[in-house]
Amino acid sequence: MKSHRTFSTLFKRLALTAVLAAFGAASSLAQQPFATDDAEVTERGHLHFEYANEFYVLQKSAYPNLRQDTNNFVIQYGLFDGVEVNMDFPLIAIGNARGSGTPSVFGLGDLDFAVKWNLVKEEPDSARPAFTVTAAAEFPTGSEKKQLGSGLTDYVLNTIFQKTFSWAQLHGNLGIQFAGNTETGVVGIHTPGRILIGGLSAARDVSKRLRLGLDINGAEIHDGGRVERSLQLTAGGNYVFTRNETLDFAVTTGWFDAPRFGLILGVSITSLPALILERPVPPERRND
Repeated sequence: MKSHRTFSTLFKRLALTAVLAAFGAASSLAQQPFATDDAEVTERGHLHFEYANEFYVLQKSAYPNLRQDTNNFVIQYGLFDGVEVNMDFPLIAIGNARGSGTPSVFGLGDLDFAVKWNLVKEEPDSARPAFTVTAAAEFPTGSEKKQLGSGLTDYVLNTIFQKTFSWAQLHGNLGIQFAGNTETGVVGIHTPGRILIGGLSAARDVSKRLRLGLDINGAEIHDGGRVERSLQLTAGGNYVFTRNETLDFAVTTGWFDAPRFGLILGVSITSLPALILERPVPPERRND
């Protein structure tokens, strides 16, 4: 009971810190590098691509696992107005202690498929927040023997709230993982069962090209007779190269089953269908 109260107190304090930081810190078009998702979906007929390298130093309790380096690829497609489908797959490298008898490994992790539906859009003069739901399934394509995959099929339902103010944009997530666990490689909660997940993030544009934000994300399970929890704080942002391209960066710190320390560096690219689907008009016909 004491450890549960300590976790609850720490989560509340860090969540309050995230909100207060936003007051001191306008809008976010994409949530990478944050774990808390936003309510936006890819426009119909557009493709959105994200790549991120996530390097983590693990908790001492994870020994002989010392480090994990994940290259994560995400492809999103606007299927209908307000609905996107996406797939992501990680390539994972796990560094283990020398002499432990557990070799370091590299390979494909578990593939994830999801549908994201924006049910309620934000109105500029309304107090009502945007509301989006996501349903996802992750399949055990990674090797469980090498710790690259969990060996389980995961099913997740997540709800997303978003509200934009003049000073910041806030995002809140609340969801449940009905089956499986939250493992990506050796990072996450290992016990399978019903896992409660939640997150809060705030982001602000500090210039025309630079956006900074703070994210707090956690998970907890009580199934299987064992209590496991994860709590991670992320500070980072995006640097805008063009209207459709950003450089994404962050540093993280974590408690319980989250990595002790991490660095994230990635890119996000949104396609313009007119540039991809339409054939260019020959110069001699442009005046026809």
